[in-house]
Amino acid sequence: MSLPSTLLALSLLACKDKAGDDTGPAADGGATDGGATEAWSPDLLCPGDAACPDADGPLSVGASKVSITPTCFESWEDLDGNAEWDDDAEPFLDCGCDRLCAGDEGWTAPDEGEGDGEFQAVWMAGFQNSRPAQGVHDDLWARAIVFDQGGTRIALVVVDLVGFFHPDVQGARALVSAAGLDVDHVVVSSTHGHEGPDTMGLWGPTETRSGVDPDYISAVQQAVAQAVTQAVADLRPVARFQVGAVDVSTYHEQGVYNIITDLRDPIVIDEQMNGAAFWDAEGNVIASLAHFGDHPESVADENLLITSDFPHKLRETMEAGSTWSSRSRPGLGGTAIFVNGAVGGMMTGLRVDVHDPDGNVWSDYTHERTEVMGTLMGEMALDAIEGGAEVSAPTLRLVGKRFRLPVENWGFQVLFLTGIVDRELFDYDPEEIIDEENVPWIETELNLLTVGPLTLLTCPGELFPEVNIGGYDGSHVGSAEAWLVDPENVNPPDLSQAPAGPYLKERVGAEHVWLVGLGNDQLGYMLPTYDFELHPTNPWFDEAEGDHYEETNSLSSQAVPLYEAQVDALLGWIAANPG
Repeated sequence: MSLPSTLLALSLLACKDKAGDDTGPAADGGATDGGATEAWSPDLLCPGDAACPDADGPLSVGASKVSITPTCFESWEDLDGNAEWDDDAEPFLDCGCDRLCAGDEGWTAPDEGEGDGEFQAVWMAGFQNSRPAQGVHDDLWARAIVFDQGGTRIALVVVDLVGFFHPDVQGARALVSAAGLDVDHVVVSSTHGHEGPDTMGLWGPTETRSGVDPDYISAVQQAVAQAVTQAVADLRPVARFQVGAVDVSTYHEQGVYNIITDLRDPIVIDEQMNGAAFWDAEGNVIASLAHFGDHPESVADENLLITSDFPHKLRETMEAGSTWSSRSRPGLGGTAIFVNGAVGGMMTGLRVDVHDPDGNVWSDYTHERTEVMGTLMGEMALDAIEGGAEVSAPTLRLVGKRFRLPVENWGFQVLFLTGIVDRELFDYDPEEIIDEENVPWIETELNLLTVGPLTLLTCPGELFPEVNIGGYDGSHVGSAEAWLVDPENVNPPDLSQAPAGPYLKERVGAEHVWLVGLGNDQLGYMLPTYDFELHPTNPWFDEAEGDHYEETNSLSSQAVPLYEAQVDALLGWIAANPG
């Protein structure tokens, strides 16, 4: 994500009518500073709450997928090839929802929007503004898995979007509740795809115009509800459950750098590809899960076709298998779901030369390269599952908590206050100037979902992997040839100030811990405070010297310690209440 620099001028014009009434629950069970307190207790506990009193008996699982590909938008001509629409020089094709004009093959009659003189555009998320889609390469999905045990029923839905804000998640939950499905909680995570519709407001036709289509947000919410409905209808007793992990760095002589790299020092890459699968009594796979931390942006900023990026082929490989000239392997069937992890820092498939098993090297940012990358990752996920341990008598549990984080970023303040990004703000005086003594806060959510030895911990943004796994000692550089800190870095991080462990994953302490990135929200990058550096004269809008882009797209230097405080309070509560 990128923050428009011209918003600095708008900050002087920001309206002051977006403050919350602060009548909701306190951010932390008592305090309003976002930190955990002795009074910490969950907002949601399943089993334990009246709606979900127990998790007795066998586990059942159901899964489904529902398309969220936009169905109505118009195309345009990129005459200068810069993947950025110039409304003065580049025509849009006023052909309606189907993008077929009179004379095109398949055209039969004008459809909705055709010939009305208005550009019905899908503004693509990520990279630059004014990047309207020209067509569809592959579908975007809402993919759901529902866990059911005794009186507890939990859904996990992953959407192929750059992010889905907490209020939008709550809207989807309301639709699930209205459907009468007896679902106690819905966790919604985004893959963080950079080649689909703007769902946050940052990538519209200009820096100061949102690219969000409210009708599309509504359609996604309905798709989430539909996916959960179908997954509930698909519920089957689990006869077999396997979960495992593989080390991505062992698959190629390039180490992890055959599929991923880190664009910010220190180099810390979580090398684990995680996988899990659930079989029914007939031996059919109900659902399979893959978990890895990587930005789905591998076709880069010049792509104009809607795509889910590498998750497309990753999931297809898990379901249907793979075929190379040199070898092939079967898939598992069922519904495959990709869960993204800690993608900050920045985890990406850009600048990577991808070697396939047939000896080909893919360097250009093409869809073919992305498909090779996704296929390799899908095979790794299959290996993780096939080599994993079988789980007997898994127990289902979810603990949830709402909390608040400060919005210190001046640019984000303007985005929120002007409505370019539609979020409610709390705990500040809207009649006073926003300053260090009057900072708005935003409400978000934390979930810990446990299915036997598998624990999924949600994070409401793009967490740096080192917060989760450490690696300041060089243990996660991903290759014997890689450095921890670039010797040419003009402003390297001071690793002597880096925090000591145990790090987040170790503190959670489960056998298989999956950090669910962009879980129930998308609040930008979440980076460790020791390396949080702002530009000395134009903070939040310009980058400090060296690798400090992510700060310009972060809520606050306190986002990570406040998030970790909530996680630690949750873990402490669970330790004291192990039932």
